[in-house]
Amino acid sequence: MPKITKIEVQKKNKERFNLFLDDTFEMGIDINTLVYFNLKKDDDVDAATMQQIQQYEQYRQGVNLAIQYISYRKRTEKEVSQYLIKQEIAESVVAQVIAYCYDERLIDHEDYAESLKNTMIQTTDKGPEVYKQKLYQAGIETSIIDSYTDLYTQQQPIENIVKTAQKIINQKKGPIVKQKEKLTQSMLQKGYTFDTISTILNELDFNTTEETLDNLLQGELEKVYNKNRRKYDGQKVIMKTIEALMRKGYKYDKIKSKLEESGITDGTEEIE
Repeated sequence: MPKITKIEVQKKNKERFNLFLDDTFEMGIDINTLVYFNLKKDDDVDAATMQQIQQYEQYRQGVNLAIQYISYRKRTEKEVSQYLIKQEIAESVVAQVIAYCYDERLIDHEDYAESLKNTMIQTTDKGPEVYKQKLYQAGIETSIIDSYTDLYTQQQPIENIVKTAQKIINQKKGPIVKQKEKLTQSMLQKGYTFDTISTILNELDFNTTEETLDNLLQGELEKVYNKNRRKYDGQKVIMKTIEALMRKGYKYDKIKSKLEESGITDGTEEIE
């Protein structure tokens, strides 16, 4: 039966040891493995015991990897499991490590959801739907997702949402109807619900002066008209230009008036 002839501390890690059987290096072991099996020099170890030591050692490796991974930030069961599998820890051992993490409160999905909620509300302009998606992708249970998404909606300051919306509006020039459409699209992409967006629309100032709209229309008209002149002839240029500008939210009579001001009557003129 093989005998332990030497147990030496590893040079680069004082909590790991090299195990020698019959003067031949057998494997490296964790200090917890050493203590768990009470290994000592001159102990005899049969094949069954060595198998148990190897299995326990992989479990301890998994635990150490999980602790290190979680030390950077909070993790979910899904995240830890995927990480351990990438580190080539056997799936059966991963299950044991996950159980250890739950026992030691290293994994706590409610704490994870609470922490992410607070961080996102304080540091981002994202709405509850983005938060909800992040929880889903992290593998959080549906009941926790629903509960904490409701809390996110309740706790996100309305004034912060208004500021986010106003910033978008300041970047989206044009007719009010188009500003509202663009704002709605942007807010949906940021994770806000239609109900919230509807509330915010009533809080914003969309007042745009006639002079500003007139200048915007002039600029749009020049771009659209000259582009259409390269594709169409005659009155079709005017028709296509009017259609394009109406889709951008400008009113028909304003467009016609601006065309007349520009001296366009038959679609052959070039706007300088």
